[in-house]
Amino acid sequence: MRVGILIYGDIASQSGGYLYDRQLVNCLQQQGDTVEIFSLPFQPYSKAIFNQYDLNKVVNTKLDVLIQDELVHASVYRSNQQFIRQTGIPVAGLVHLFSAYADQPLHRRLLLRYTERAYINTVNGLILNSNNSLQQAKSLIGGNNMPPHLVAVPAGNNFGNVQIPETAKLTSKSAPLKLLYVGNVIRQKGLHLILHAMQRLPKNRFTLTVAGRLDMEPDYVNRIRQTIVDLNLCDQVKITGPLDREPLAIIYQSHHLFVLPSVNEAYGIVYVEAQQFGLPAIATTAGGAREIISDGETGYLIKPGDITTLTKLLNTLNDDRQLLQALGTNALNAYRQHPAWDDTGKQIRNFLHQLISPREN
Repeated sequence: MRVGILIYGDIASQSGGYLYDRQLVNCLQQQGDTVEIFSLPFQPYSKAIFNQYDLNKVVNTKLDVLIQDELVHASVYRSNQQFIRQTGIPVAGLVHLFSAYADQPLHRRLLLRYTERAYINTVNGLILNSNNSLQQAKSLIGGNNMPPHLVAVPAGNNFGNVQIPETAKLTSKSAPLKLLYVGNVIRQKGLHLILHAMQRLPKNRFTLTVAGRLDMEPDYVNRIRQTIVDLNLCDQVKITGPLDREPLAIIYQSHHLFVLPSVNEAYGIVYVEAQQFGLPAIATTAGGAREIISDGETGYLIKPGDITTLTKLLNTLNDDRQLLQALGTNALNAYRQHPAWDDTGKQIRNFLHQLISPREN
């Protein structure tokens, strides 16, 4: 099978979506498929919706199927139909996150709803990373109008042969509770909430490590740095920037609790990664974290923006290290039941063959 993958920018970029794309490429190649990656340069959204890319000039038309990372939807939502009609190549949209459901002003959400709805109408099939994304797609287009689709969840086995603990860590109550945040430092992921919760807690009973890109929302990053100073947390918070796989694995191994209170996380590969290392997680009820974290068993789910509950949970887990260990053990067991990337890749490959079949007949 000859597969094309259309993305914005560099597939080596550090984010959960690009990680999914890279793992998919690896899975397809291991099955003997030929994969070609086509990269479009980033455009401002307002420019992209009017300046559509001519896919016949971008994509090798000897493909059997073209996968489009849904992030490119603004650049192709009006050119897709012409491409499919002229080439006969089926197009599958790969959805990591519908931007229409992100935390942004109403006028922009309305524009995104229009363009993402229009985009869904142009593809032959959808690959979605969670049931949450599936429900968002149905909300956008109407359940009866959905194209053929597949929910193929991301995996968390991203660290090769790292040592995975057999049991979760039991830490002494006298030691500070080590919190970990892994993700791009952007407002929707809620780092500011963690800082304000820490400010309400006993001094020096908690530390926080922040690992992730710092270049996506520079103004927000600057506000975070200033907040750390204003709340007198400089000795408790460490910002590492993005980390490669090996140093990130060491970070996971050396911490006790994962905290990422996102306003909207379509799925959240990092929650599964944390479970691999025996870390329970605190996330929110918004988005796909509910499909990974069992509230009260492998971590906790709080309402978006609920600093009070976050503070209480951190205080409880600091005081009750036996509870923390039990949650970590449950998290490890949940990880062992989770699909691996090979499982997800095979699901997608079978789905692509179904999209190709009508063309072959």
